[in-house]
Amino acid sequence: MDELIVGTYEGFVLGYSIRTEDAVMKLKQTFATHSHTASVRCMSIGGKFLASGGTDDKVVVIDMKTRKEHTVLMNHDGTINTVAFTNGGTHLLTGSDDGSIIVTRTGNWQIEKIWKKAHGGQPVTAIAVHPSDKLALSVGGDKTLRTWNLIKGRPAFTINLASKGVLLPTEIKFSPGGDRFSLVSQQSVDVWTISKAGVEKRITCTSKPTSVQWLTDERIYVGLENGNVITLTVSDTQALTYKAHKQRVKSLHYENEMLYSASSSGELKVWSVDDSKLDELCSCNASCRVTCVTLNRQSHLIKKEDKSDEEETEEKVASEENDDSDEAEEVSPPPSKRKPGAFVTISYGDDDKGDNDEDTEVKPPPAKKFKKRKRNKKSKKAVKPAD
Repeated sequence: MDELIVGTYEGFVLGYSIRTEDAVMKLKQTFATHSHTASVRCMSIGGKFLASGGTDDKVVVIDMKTRKEHTVLMNHDGTINTVAFTNGGTHLLTGSDDGSIIVTRTGNWQIEKIWKKAHGGQPVTAIAVHPSDKLALSVGGDKTLRTWNLIKGRPAFTINLASKGVLLPTEIKFSPGGDRFSLVSQQSVDVWTISKAGVEKRITCTSKPTSVQWLTDERIYVGLENGNVITLTVSDTQALTYKAHKQRVKSLHYENEMLYSASSSGELKVWSVDDSKLDELCSCNASCRVTCVTLNRQSHLIKKEDKSDEEETEEKVASEENDDSDEAEEVSPPPSKRKPGAFVTISYGDDDKGDNDEDTEVKPPPAKKFKKRKRNKKSKKAVKPAD
């Protein structure tokens, strides 16, 4: 079962899972942490780690196995607007009001790359990592869209969004296949195609768009400020509208034929998606002002004690039946683990020099050399004991 993770204006990070009680589906809180001293602005999950950034200038990393704070990254000097793990979970990209983008290796949490003035010194507002983990896109206060080569660890190219009619972009999302991505601006959602490096479709909304989720490479969902959620394909001329919330939709997330939505009032809803139609399954109120959501897709990271009695009974019966079975089962070998950095390997070679004077390379300090001191037996003197 997936677990919905919610960030709030009050600085809390909350977890919710779907439970069936008395044949009724409900959202049940699984955990709550208060590691931030101010509003949580963004979240991302990579493997067992959950990273959240806030207006307190720090990135908090939580171990989802223990549900405890793993580490705190204090590398930025401004509000953390965006955090994004690579899909392989090897690196974490963070963007801030201080204008920098920092690439941190997961595990030892060492900085591997800093672009101090990623957007000309203006705030970095959003980052998205391509499904291949070979490149990332970012938007910022300088009204540009920038591409970053994650193999070489350097910038690739820049597009002036103002010339494309895009004003103040707030969110960027890749389609599942990675050939398309969406940009959310003041009154429209633009669908871009990477192969053509340009805008393929502009969706003008009746209310300000706030969040986009891709269902497939063709269909998207858009949350609006008036509380509605619309859905359409890239080729559609008209959109289907659903009255999802009474107040502004703050964030959307789609996974496993379910759409998760959150409003600024704290209302959380889970929808089943069937042939682009939405059917509300359950809802609850977080009693906080929700700012962002993400999804923990690894059910083994959800604590067993949080499961309902009915689920625990079913698991126990299934386990006993398996133990009593006399049939021989073929045991398959465990899948081979991918080496860290298999997709994202940031290079610091000479070919990177001169690409961007604002880039900062992080290198280990030179090893110290120690010389052996020759022992002079003749100079050694006996020490007389004190009287």
